[in-house]
Amino acid sequence: MTDKELRRAARELQAGPDGVIVTPGAVFRALGKRPRCGGCFGSIIPIIHEEAPETPSATRTGPETSPKTGPKTSQEKKNEG
Repeated sequence: MTDKELRRAARELQAGPDGVIVTPGAVFRALGKRPRCGGCFGSIIPIIHEEAPETPSATRTGPETSPKTGPKTSQEKKNEG
């Protein structure tokens, strides 16, 4: 596997609609490979982080997220309408 392949797989996983948490194992599976011992994971993790979007998903806000508390409670959803 090349650095270029790893980066492409990490970007594709992060851009996917499934909200996959990108791990070294997920990158291997996306490339159709299986790790032998996991010793290379320590080298793959920084590549995954380098390819991560500027805004981590934990800090994003949207219709289902409250900026103060994270995911909205059922009461907050009821109060909206």
